[in-house]
Amino acid sequence: MGKIALILVVSGLVAGLAGCSGNTVPTPTPTPTPTPAFEEQFGTGFSKAYNASPDSVPADVKADDVVPVDPAATPKALPTK
Repeated sequence: MGKIALILVVSGLVAGLAGCSGNTVPTPTPTPTPTPAFEEQFGTGFSKAYNASPDSVPADVKADDVVPVDPAATPKALPTK
């Protein structure tokens, strides 16, 4: 009786596995992530400034925020850590 039950279980498993072969499901191709909008590629504050109304109040500029640049000046070495 035990051998017959074992033979039936094994044959059922073999038949089940044989029925599953050949039914492969193709893997879906991943969709590429969308590129961010042009104004979002330059940082957090840029998007806000880019979308600002032309009638809005301009930001207060402090004296330390503006650095004069002399294109004819001799280049200086960058500080190392």
